[in-house]
Amino acid sequence: MTQDDLRKTLAALRDALSSTSEVDDETRALLQNVTREIQQVLDGERSSDSHDTSFSERVGDVLRDFDAHHPAISGLLERLSDGLSSLGI
Repeated sequence: MTQDDLRKTLAALRDALSSTSEVDDETRALLQNVTREIQQVLDGERSSDSHDTSFSERVGDVLRDFDAHHPAISGLLERLSDGLSSLGI
């Protein structure tokens, strides 16, 4: 997955989050934080190794929580996680 593909998937995730009311506030805040950090890495504003836990691991953790209740968002998170891994982030 290219950085452009990652940006498009990130945009799709943001759209999905804004159009659903089924996500609780805590989970929405977590997802918004993760997407903001990914955007900062893609924009070169933050190093991908600035945290102990990799972004792909954090996205994977959120993905496991979403699998049963939010399959569309879960699919987007999985694509992001795979894309981050392929870019070494």
